[in-house]
Amino acid sequence: MDIKDDFNMDVDQIEKAITKKTKGIIPVHLNGHACQMDRIMETAARYNLKVIEDAAQALGATFRGRRCASFGHTGIFSFYPAKMLGTAGDGGIVCTNDDGLARKLRALRDNGRVDSVEVIECFGYCSRLDNLHAALLDMKFKYFEKWVARRRVIAEIYDKGLSGLPGLILPPRSGSAFFDVYQNYVIRSARRDELAAHLKVSGIEVLISWRTPLHRQKSLGLGHFNLPMTERISAEVLSLPIYPELTDDEANMVIEAVRSFHT
Repeated sequence: MDIKDDFNMDVDQIEKAITKKTKGIIPVHLNGHACQMDRIMETAARYNLKVIEDAAQALGATFRGRRCASFGHTGIFSFYPAKMLGTAGDGGIVCTNDDGLARKLRALRDNGRVDSVEVIECFGYCSRLDNLHAALLDMKFKYFEKWVARRRVIAEIYDKGLSGLPGLILPPRSGSAFFDVYQNYVIRSARRDELAAHLKVSGIEVLISWRTPLHRQKSLGLGHFNLPMTERISAEVLSLPIYPELTDDEANMVIEAVRSFHT
């Protein structure tokens, strides 16, 4: 199924995508913006489907006052260094209110072991978060709310400085139901590649994600899907610099460079 202009799944298409083989729904809260979880959970309940929330980019984001990863049967966060809360390497966490599932997950992360290294309850993996990475996360978490607040300030600076430019689409403004944390600040332009080259010459690093949509990766065999919005967005997206240490002056330098491209 396709996405909407907020980069998240189009909830109006969910029911059409459900078949007899469907076991669950995996909403992805992209760029720190929550999916419409009320509609998703209603549909899942109606069809008796599990919901696995991918909140890798949405730690701290909420929908109607409730945090991402707290709606579904499970929710996941990523601690990859470039995420909202990153450690010194790969890492992540799975959240659930199901005690039985939690025990299964603990077993899967540690070679099938939970209470004793001598007892293996199932086949598992070596996916433990090591103590050093955990200690870094514990330290950084003390600053997390301040970092989110700073990201939101930078996003507001970009919103004000870039609004009204012809051919430039800013991230959709969220209503009161959403609290966005801006893992990424993603703009769209039909002249994306030219704009990216202009910003590079100006000394500004940007990120182009999903240049080739997943369903167009030949080796995956997903070419039968018709996803026009996904393809359009993949051709237009460009992520501007956004991180807590970015100063107002630096954000304004980015704005000036983008505006100079459009004049």
